[in-house]
Amino acid sequence: MNVSRHSLIFGLSYALDIAGKNNLSHSKSTAYLSVLTGREAGLDPDAILNLYYTALLHDIALSNTYDMIQHCVDGEKILRGLPLPATVARDVYLHHEFYDGSGIFGLSGDGIPISAQIVCLASAFDDCFGKLSGGFDRDLFETVRAWLDAGRAQFSGTVTGAFERLIGRESFLLDYFNHETKYMLSDRLVMGDDVRYGYRDVVKYARCFADIIDCRSPFTSAHSHGIAELAGKASAHLGHDGETQSKMYIAGLLHDIGKLHVAPDILHKNGPLTAEERFEINKHTYYTRKILEQIDGFEDIVDYAANHHEKIDGTGYPYRVPGERLGELERVMAICDVYQALTEERPYRAKLPPEQVWDIIGDMGERRHLDGELAAKLRKAFG
Repeated sequence: MNVSRHSLIFGLSYALDIAGKNNLSHSKSTAYLSVLTGREAGLDPDAILNLYYTALLHDIALSNTYDMIQHCVDGEKILRGLPLPATVARDVYLHHEFYDGSGIFGLSGDGIPISAQIVCLASAFDDCFGKLSGGFDRDLFETVRAWLDAGRAQFSGTVTGAFERLIGRESFLLDYFNHETKYMLSDRLVMGDDVRYGYRDVVKYARCFADIIDCRSPFTSAHSHGIAELAGKASAHLGHDGETQSKMYIAGLLHDIGKLHVAPDILHKNGPLTAEERFEINKHTYYTRKILEQIDGFEDIVDYAANHHEKIDGTGYPYRVPGERLGELERVMAICDVYQALTEERPYRAKLPPEQVWDIIGDMGERRHLDGELAAKLRKAFG
């Protein structure tokens, strides 16, 4: 496995943005603002690269808690388990600290690293202005300057000076407020990161995001990990090589990453979904694809993960892919998803015994919702 670190983090940051949903480019906009401010402040290239990843991942724990302190604490803990420089975790922990001591942990002055201050300013700016619609005009320019003046005490002179120089260039804010191109701003950043990850490092990110997905509901606390184990076991049983087994395992971990776009009250609902709620939850495989297809080296994983609700008769979602266009491993993932879901507790039913589960899967095979012949083979693998 050979995966670009840049594209992996860049793609997964979109999952964090759709979890918030109020601003679908917050992580990427914060990264863009942070990098330009850091360059203007004279940070060296290594510091800029770490700043970039800090900004992309600064809200990594926000999808599970809206408590300001807790998401900083949890964010640091998560990032210390990933193969990233220690400054990334440190600055995520400190990204709500202010120079005047008014931040959540009460640090002040030069006790706050300049990189953490920059991410704090960039995130706060995007929180304030990122959801605005309409064009950029003189009144908005003055509003931006007033915002910076009002918060000047919260950041060092180095940081505010760098940001002030940026907003003094017409192109900077014209780009930021141009909604036709805003979502592409961070694509323009040339970061010069040639680090490639192998399986061991990629799976650390995948397990991290599987935990974020599953912990959104107490009834799915091990769902993604369970799917990953089944997918790896199934692909081995069918004779696929080790590389394919690894890809299936990662696809299982990330198959529901698009559920970060679904409101928690729908995921937690104790009872049948309404038509409107079902419509919302059915979007998750679409977003799984949109997240994972941004990652260089995930070309096979995208289909394994995102097609797990497609059906052999072509009535699945979200693309209505007919069975003849579904590869064997995509069909495997669909069976794994059904098996794992039925053997888990749900708010509206107890987990089902394996015999009953296989009866249901057999019936779905007869109705051409699943591949019945493949399911019969996997029954032996699952025991």
